[in-house]
Amino acid sequence: MADIIQLLPDSVANQIAAGEVVQRPASVVKELVENAIDAGATDIHITIVDAGRTLIQIVDNGKGMSETDARMALERHATSKIRTAKDIFAIRSMGFRGEALASIVAVAHVELKTKRKEDEIGTHIIIKGSEVESQEPISFQTGTLFQVKNLFYNIPARRKFLRTNETELKYILAEIYHAALGHPHIAFTVYKDRDLHAKYPATHLKQRIITIFGKRFEKSLLSIESESSICKIHGFIGTPDTAKKHNFNQYLFVNNRFFKQRSFQNAVIRAYGNLILPQEYPPFFIFIEVDPAHIDVNIHPTKTEIKFVDEYSINSIIESAVKYSLGKSNIVPSLDFTDDTDYNDMFSTPQSEIKAPSIRVNTNYNPFASHKADVKNWEQLFEDFENQPDPDIPEQTFASALHLESSEPHVPEATCLQIQKKYIVTQGKTGLLLIDIKRAHSRILFEQFLQQIQTSTHASQKTLLPIQIEVTHSECVILKQILPELQSLGFDIEEFGSQSFVIQGCPSSLETTHVESIIRDFIYDFNENHTNITEKMYESVAKSMAKTSALYRNVHMQQDEMQVFISQLFQCESHSLSADGKVAVVLLEYDEIFKKFN
Repeated sequence: MADIIQLLPDSVANQIAAGEVVQRPASVVKELVENAIDAGATDIHITIVDAGRTLIQIVDNGKGMSETDARMALERHATSKIRTAKDIFAIRSMGFRGEALASIVAVAHVELKTKRKEDEIGTHIIIKGSEVESQEPISFQTGTLFQVKNLFYNIPARRKFLRTNETELKYILAEIYHAALGHPHIAFTVYKDRDLHAKYPATHLKQRIITIFGKRFEKSLLSIESESSICKIHGFIGTPDTAKKHNFNQYLFVNNRFFKQRSFQNAVIRAYGNLILPQEYPPFFIFIEVDPAHIDVNIHPTKTEIKFVDEYSINSIIESAVKYSLGKSNIVPSLDFTDDTDYNDMFSTPQSEIKAPSIRVNTNYNPFASHKADVKNWEQLFEDFENQPDPDIPEQTFASALHLESSEPHVPEATCLQIQKKYIVTQGKTGLLLIDIKRAHSRILFEQFLQQIQTSTHASQKTLLPIQIEVTHSECVILKQILPELQSLGFDIEEFGSQSFVIQGCPSSLETTHVESIIRDFIYDFNENHTNITEKMYESVAKSMAKTSALYRNVHMQQDEMQVFISQLFQCESHSLSADGKVAVVLLEYDEIFKKFN
C-alpha cells in the first residue's frame, strides 16, 4: 500500500493559515496598518473600495524595505521583529509572527511598492495567489504602499460569506479606531470609494478621542493616572452621565496594543458603583504599560486576547484609579442610606404636652398557667396593619410622573405595598406577587407604543428646537443604512455634516426628550444583532421607546395608583416579562412561605 501522508504545497498551506489571520477585509487593514506603525510611520493613508472586496490600499511614510527584504517579507514566518524564542516574551512591536503578509498574498492580488531613505530607487512587486509575477525597480518616495485587490478571489466560499458593505466597513473602521487611539501621534487619513471619509491629524490622546467620537466627549472626560511597580496606567473615563446601555466606547490598551479583557471592564464598572444604573456602561480609554515579559500576546492570531502575570493586581489598580478620578472630580458614590426619613420631624417640638405613661395591672395574671396567645382575631389585626394609611411623602407621585388613568371603573381592592420605590408586593390566588416597577412599566408602555405604531399612520411632531446628534464614522454608516426606515416611522432626520445628523421631528407618540437615546439604541441594536430593520422596526422602536420612557426609582405610588398599574400590567399579553424579555413578575407561593416557618 502506497504512503498517503505528504507535505502540502506552500500555496495551500498559506490559504489554510489565511483562514485564521485573514477572516475579513478588516483583518487585512489591521495587519497592514500595524506593519506601517512598526515601520515608524507618522502618516498613514488608508483607501477602501467596495468595503475592501475590490481594493484595500495602505500608504505610509515609514522606513521602507530593501529589494531583498521586500521579497522576503512575503514568505511565511519571515519577520524582522524576533530572532529567538525568548524574544516572543519581550514583544513591543505590533506584529511579530511573520504570518500576515504570506496569508494576505495567498488569497488576493497584491502590489507592493517600497523604498528606504538611503536607497536611490525602490522596488515594485506584483504577486497573485502566493506566486510572484514580477519584481522591478521603480522611482518611489520613502515608505511603503500595499495594494490588496480582489480579496478571496480564489476562495469563493469565503467571499460569499462576507456580510454587507456597510457591515464590513464597520469592522474596518473599528480596526482603524484601535490603531488611531493607540497611536495618537500618528496621522491617519481614510478614503472610502476614493472619497475622503475621515481625517485624524497627529495630536494628543484626548483630542484624538474627541475627533473620533465627537464633541460630546469634550467636557465629559476625566483623566486617570496611576503608577506602581506592577504597571503604569493612564487614559480617560467618561463622567457617569455618559454611561449608555451599550459598551461601544470601552477601549483597553496594553503597551499601545488594543485588547479585550472582561475582568478589567468589570473593574471599571465596579468603581462607578451606584453612580450608573444597572446594565449601563461608562465609556473609557485606558492604557496599561507593563513589562512585556509579564504578558503573553501569542495566544490568538488577532492578538486581542492577552494573558497577564499580575492580572488580579492590575484589576485592583484599575478599580482604584477610576475611583480616585471620580472622587477627585467630586463625583463619588452616595452612601446607601434611605432618604425617606425626615430628621427635622424626629427632633421637632411636640405640639401637645407629653403625658406620663399609665401602668396597667392584671390582677388575674397567673405566671404558672399555660401561656398561649389568643389567635382568634389575628386576621383583623393583620388587616388593621395593612390598612394603615401611608405616610404623606412630599415626593413626585406615580400619577404625576406617568399621567396614569384607569380604563376601568372598578379596581380590585387588593392591598399593595411598595418597597424601596422599586418593587410592588401584592397578594394573588396562590402566593405573593413581586413586581419590578421599571420592568413592568416598560412592558405596559411597549404594548401601548406597539399598538399605536401598528395602527397609526406614523404622524410626526416637530421638535421645539432641532436636535443635533453626533456619531462616530462607524455609527454614521449604520445610521445612513437605517435612515429610510426611521423616516417612514415619523422621524424627521437628515445628515448634517460628516459626523452629525439633525432631528427636526419624531413620532407623535414619542417624547422629544427621548429622541437621541432612542436613535442611539437603534444604532446599537442594529450593530449587535444585524437584524432586518424593515421586518422588526415596529417592535424595535416600541421597545426603545418603552425602555427609555419607563420609570426607574424615587417615584412614590399611592394604593389606587398601584392597583391601576397592576391592572394594566395583567392586561398585557406577556405581563411577566419586561419589554426586553427580563423577568418583571415573580410569584412567591404561599406553600413556600409556610415551609419557611415550619
